[in-house]
Amino acid sequence: MILRRCTAVALHLLAVGPAAQAQADSTRAADRLGGFSEAQLDSLYGPLVYLMQAEERGVYPALSLAGKRDFLRRFWAPRDPTPGTSKNEAEETFNARIAVVNRKFRESGTSDVPGWRTDRGRIYLEYGPPDITLGRRGPGVAVPFDLWKYTRGKMRKYCFVDLTGFGNYVLVYSNDPAEPSRPDWSVLVGDEYAEDVLRF
Repeated sequence: MILRRCTAVALHLLAVGPAAQAQADSTRAADRLGGFSEAQLDSLYGPLVYLMQAEERGVYPALSLAGKRDFLRRFWAPRDPTPGTSKNEAEETFNARIAVVNRKFRESGTSDVPGWRTDRGRIYLEYGPPDITLGRRGPGVAVPFDLWKYTRGKMRKYCFVDLTGFGNYVLVYSNDPAEPSRPDWSVLVGDEYAEDVLRF
């Protein structure tokens, strides 16, 4: 009798276990924002401008604290490649890129600009790390500049120039139609390097 009861309970747990675990994972994922302050939520929201659809823009700032949490949950839910699990791999990948750009491309000075708000940070967030890079610095270089090339897809390249001399690079040239070049880009990099940029 006891053996039959234990077997029945074990079979029930095996049948219900995966569903209960998926529910628990989903609840944990939804609750992770529960303890975040408004400032923490806002810091998660800011970089999302690069991923947002038109209908998602402008909604978040007017929301209450609970509304902001709900917005972030709803923002990432349809982007989750494995719904029902405790992880959202798309969100984790994006947040890992945010950490990289904030570390590598932060601009300091009179205004401390997080890396995700810089031109290099924005391009990195959209396309990931460049496949090929070339930097020009030192004597004989009018202004320092970095060239990035993406060989996947449409072979895009981007030229960032440090106009201030303090490591604050801005995008001045690209063959990407979504990123118009400055008309004076070749003057900025120096005529002797403009051909290098085009051939890169």
